[in-house]
Amino acid sequence: METQEIPGVTFKCRVDGDWQDVTTEDLFAGKRVGIFSLPGAFTPTCSSTHLPGYEAHYEELKEAGLDEIYCVSVNDSFVMNAWALHMKIKNVKMIPDGSGNFTRFMGMLIGKNHLGFGNRSWRYMCVIKDNTIERWWQEPGINNEGIDDDPYLESTPEKMIEYLERTYVGRQG
Repeated sequence: METQEIPGVTFKCRVDGDWQDVTTEDLFAGKRVGIFSLPGAFTPTCSSTHLPGYEAHYEELKEAGLDEIYCVSVNDSFVMNAWALHMKIKNVKMIPDGSGNFTRFMGMLIGKNHLGFGNRSWRYMCVIKDNTIERWWQEPGINNEGIDDDPYLESTPEKMIEYLERTYVGRQG
């Protein structure tokens, strides 16, 4: 993927019982962050491997040069908060893309109607530096028909760490 600026979107977040608007500017401006997106909260691969993998590697990702790690899903804030609580997530920050606007503007909104899910995100991850995509990975076989086995090969925390370790010039050691 060529260098691309992140689309301007406002996420509706529920924080300590109150609604809060969080913009892409709030999340990405002046920072180097990693984001990963997945089909949905409480789904098998997302809950057994994808989200827990990033939580387990959080400190490594930060040490390799990231300011923050975000999980994006086309779920509302109530669902994302409940999922984080259920999964005991303490470090990865959850981004509720309930309307799917961010995912749509990123070109990753797909139909999962064959499972009754409606529109969801294809699995991808990227490193964003000051609102611009620095590096992009996405799973192979993007489609709207469910003709895939929900691949999880390219958007792993290990691949992100490998990239970061090769590119982070400020790393000590």
